[in-house]
Amino acid sequence: MKRIFNFCVLLAVMVGAVITVFQVEIPASERQGKLVITYPQDEILFPRDMFPPIFRWNDKSSAELWRVTIKFVDSEAPIFDQIGKSEWRPSKKQWETIKTRSLEKNLTVTVQGMKKGAPKKVLSENHITIRTSKDPVGAPIFYRDVPLPIMHALKNKQQIRWRLGDVSTGQSPRVVLKDMKTCANCHSFSTNGKFLAMDVDKGNDKGSYAITEIKRTTTIDMGNMITWNDYDRKKAHPTFGLLSQISPDGRYVISTVKEEAVVAFYPDLYYPQMFFPIEGILVVYDTVKKDFFSLSGADDPGYVQTNAAWSPDGKSIVFSRARKYKIGDFNSKKKYYAVMKKVKKTFEGGAKFRYDLYRIPFNNGKGGVPEPLPGASKNGKSNYFAKFSPDGKWIVFCQADSFMLNQPDSLLYIIPAKGGTPRKMRANTPGRMNSWHSWSPNGKWLVFSSKAVSPYTQLYITHIDEQGNDTPPVLLEGFVDSDRAANIPEFVNIHSDGLIEIQVSKEIVGD
Repeated sequence: MKRIFNFCVLLAVMVGAVITVFQVEIPASERQGKLVITYPQDEILFPRDMFPPIFRWNDKSSAELWRVTIKFVDSEAPIFDQIGKSEWRPSKKQWETIKTRSLEKNLTVTVQGMKKGAPKKVLSENHITIRTSKDPVGAPIFYRDVPLPIMHALKNKQQIRWRLGDVSTGQSPRVVLKDMKTCANCHSFSTNGKFLAMDVDKGNDKGSYAITEIKRTTTIDMGNMITWNDYDRKKAHPTFGLLSQISPDGRYVISTVKEEAVVAFYPDLYYPQMFFPIEGILVVYDTVKKDFFSLSGADDPGYVQTNAAWSPDGKSIVFSRARKYKIGDFNSKKKYYAVMKKVKKTFEGGAKFRYDLYRIPFNNGKGGVPEPLPGASKNGKSNYFAKFSPDGKWIVFCQADSFMLNQPDSLLYIIPAKGGTPRKMRANTPGRMNSWHSWSPNGKWLVFSSKAVSPYTQLYITHIDEQGNDTPPVLLEGFVDSDRAANIPEFVNIHSDGLIEIQVSKEIVGD
């Protein structure tokens, strides 16, 4: 005999509710097994300045319409909505109510599936809890928008765009730079929000680099360009200047130069590229003195020293280090990087290349003795992309089995800035590349890239509390088009209208 369940359907409006009692013949265990809420995750925490998200679910029952009920812990009436598709976005009015009444406290979102002709018979059901944080994101995110596959992007550089997005507007992020016919890549911003530094190739000089003041209309021209090839020109070794980072005050930029790197491309939409440096030293450019110098302690030719990150006070640097890998007959006078069959075969055959995180004092440019960061070194893994929290308390870094960029197994870990036991972050989607992260200026949110739901990399944010605990990832819906990937996201300490356009002179971009 089938068990009978009594349910109350709360048809809520802002002024009250209508209660209908009805009978359902399907056991609760069966209803819940058929419907899965795919986004957001249970126990997610939304920022209070977040635009209304889209709730999504998969339903294996024969349901044709769905009832969404938002139930609060207070005694006020719930919010009710009914739709004919397996997704729901609250109206702005509903979302404001949800955020206000779930501020630092849980609410329950229940989704029930039904037939159109039998709205009282619940075929499927599931629920999650969500909360709203008192902490806003409070700053826009700058990132690169790239068409895929990667070989198409490389052949059509003018289709790559740079955007500035605000999580609160719900509008497509503003395109601030486009139509570049030359290669532009990694970028960084000074903590004070005054300077932008960016890889921008000029002609055949792959070491060209722009350091410019941020304005509503920001300009990149010959007057604010340098080239990393000006460092130690007597040594005939062309350089890119890899993974450069500007200092918090904007005075210095640190980069990997005189490098060699392994590059490989694959016909894979998810992970089409392998790239990692195998030789290089850290060199600093001083924008006041207009000169270059290597950082003592991070310029050992027997190692590759790369991927440097400044502490918030600019007094120390954390970087990735590994023993140099000697390619052999690689001719550094003619190439910037290695695309060699024997090297590809070595690493594709299972050889590992792993980095440890090291910390070194900047010491006004004099450097010092590099020390391995406990918990992020000598652990049988590759550790890279260290980023300090704005208060200097934490470091978030990536860890993978081997190599560096674009690794499927890349996961985010958080560790005390002085070292300790690393904690795998809750926001990760294992096996889907979690990487390219940046802290918000208020230190409450972290933005990162992930292939969690598709090969087209998307952006997510997660909240981090005083104890370094993070929350399930919040998808930045609408930040990227369906046929493009978003990468290299970075929070910028400016108002969202503080950067409208980046203009690059014709001398650099070409005709």
